[in-house]
Amino acid sequence: MAQRKPDLLFGPGASSGFTPTGIAAFDNLRPAAVVRELVQNALDAARAARVRTARVHFELARVRRDAIPGMQRYEQTFTKAIETQRAMSNGSLARQAELVVKRIRDALDQDEVDVLTVFDNGIGLDESRMNALLSDGVSLKEGGATGTYGNGHATAIPASDLRYVLYAGVTAEGRRIGSGHAVLASHHATGEKHPRGGDGFFIRDFRAGRKGELFDYSRGPGLSGVISKTLARIKRQTGHGTAVIIPAFNNFLEDQSLWNMAAHAASANFFVAIEERRLEVTVTDHRPGAKAATRTLNRPTLSEVLAEHSENKRAAAFLSGQRAFEAHKAYRSGARHSIDTGAGRIGVRLIESASGTTRVDLCRNGMWITDRLPGFYQRFTDRVPFHAILTLNARDGRRLHDYIREAEGPLHDSISLKRLAADDQKACREALRKIRDWLLRNTAAVKSDTYVPDDFLTLDFGDDPGTGSGKPVAGYWGVPVPITRNPVRELPLFPVKSRPDHPGPPPDPAKLFNPPRHRQRPTLPARFEVASRPAGKNRQRILVESTRDFEDAELRLVMDEALDATCERHGQDAYSPAALSDVRIDGRKAAEGALRRISGSVRGVRLGDLKPGTSVRIDATYRFTGDFRDLPDPSLRVEVCKANSDGDFTAAMTTGDAK
Repeated sequence: MAQRKPDLLFGPGASSGFTPTGIAAFDNLRPAAVVRELVQNALDAARAARVRTARVHFELARVRRDAIPGMQRYEQTFTKAIETQRAMSNGSLARQAELVVKRIRDALDQDEVDVLTVFDNGIGLDESRMNALLSDGVSLKEGGATGTYGNGHATAIPASDLRYVLYAGVTAEGRRIGSGHAVLASHHATGEKHPRGGDGFFIRDFRAGRKGELFDYSRGPGLSGVISKTLARIKRQTGHGTAVIIPAFNNFLEDQSLWNMAAHAASANFFVAIEERRLEVTVTDHRPGAKAATRTLNRPTLSEVLAEHSENKRAAAFLSGQRAFEAHKAYRSGARHSIDTGAGRIGVRLIESASGTTRVDLCRNGMWITDRLPGFYQRFTDRVPFHAILTLNARDGRRLHDYIREAEGPLHDSISLKRLAADDQKACREALRKIRDWLLRNTAAVKSDTYVPDDFLTLDFGDDPGTGSGKPVAGYWGVPVPITRNPVRELPLFPVKSRPDHPGPPPDPAKLFNPPRHRQRPTLPARFEVASRPAGKNRQRILVESTRDFEDAELRLVMDEALDATCERHGQDAYSPAALSDVRIDGRKAAEGALRRISGSVRGVRLGDLKPGTSVRIDATYRFTGDFRDLPDPSLRVEVCKANSDGDFTAAMTTGDAK
């Protein structure tokens, strides 16, 4: 009995439309997500095949539509799916579904379509690996692999206007296999009681109920068109490997060249693998009228490709072009170290930050993962800005590698320890703590020169450029430098009395914050080194370090000489400490006893007794009242003095005692 030829078959399934959640989730992530997923799979396949350098070839060509296997059944099913979906929706489709249908129709109206084929030289495909490719949430990758979720193949499906992707693979033993996955919508077949699902598979038949088997695949006989030609290419060129074939390739709906998109995404996300000569990416465009010259991204061309995008601050490839350029530079020129975490070793490349912002990038198995590790940035605010590249691999990283891999999200671009079991969370946190502590020991502390003015230290900072991801960065831009300046006038050590032409009793201390004719402020010798920077809208982060023993220190935030940053409000010279809220001392919420209040508002923070060389970090949200209420971009001053023993803030203001 002759074997049944493979065809595009749709089995029974639940109701689904033309915009299923599993595909829509990846619909706005191209091109970087697709390139990243394809290259990641190629790296894993090369590692499994013990191939030193993974070679990934993106090849774009123009192909006759009838050379795409299963197209006759595809068109029949597409027509039934439209009829069924419209009947379920009172005769019309949702706007997004109509857009999908239009793209499919436009592709079917063409005699020839663009086809993107992505080749690799890895371990190839067999039945079990093909099952994992065509399944949702099933992963067959080894523990040392980069991917884990088993649904990454879905990222490539929206890159086809037909929502149809084909796969071909040859193993080292010469075994061949081919299949495909199309996503349309559920539909009713003539004479059948139950609906068929929207997922179609290019197979011989379904094998439901057989242990470990899902489909009856074709291993050569019956395979034709682009699958057959692709299998022959793999066998002839590399002997073994896999190809992902994307018919009706829509160029990721971008107005860029394939080389520009593929090279940018690969260089930004895999600069470690490329730098270590474990990855090469080649792009060729064979379409009529296109430049067929092949371009290759490898170690010699990596810096040039990254430099082309170094001015791009938009994070279009997980890392923006600018941040990828900086990360590669830090990896290439940083001092090499290795940290034993107890759960595995991790490599470190460490260099002083060129941008003035502290960054710690984590790369696993040659792929960039994240620059936001749990519990890191708030620890480095008192260090000279540095850039560290952490490199983790399965062989040396051992348990830590597995923890991080399991803590990553589906796109492998974030870390959440909540994804781990309780014991693994604890072990992973301990390993990360050892990495963090090593960085603290091996980076320099922020220091400023001794500053001995008649007034207080003032440091002005510009805007934080951020990460390009919209998330705040907790770090200093550079080593603070004291600004030498002269006060507007000599400050008294005690309140200025009323003038003779204004007789009367002394003013109420509670009203001294906006006195109309006089000001008071203590003049202190240089006992502290202070740095301050914005930490959000109307929020300030302050570091205070004592140069000698100081008892019962107190801090407040005031307007600097009553001027804003533009010097447009120079006529006001009233002493006005800011009202503070959400005060944190060294990362912890300040106790009520540490807050100095006046008329119900917190106007000062008690730091307690300070020892020489010790530092305190204060984070607080501030607001000004009176004339300064709506002042934009105020220039701020940090003042530290001795608190009065009875805790009265007004008395502390007027004594000026810094002994």
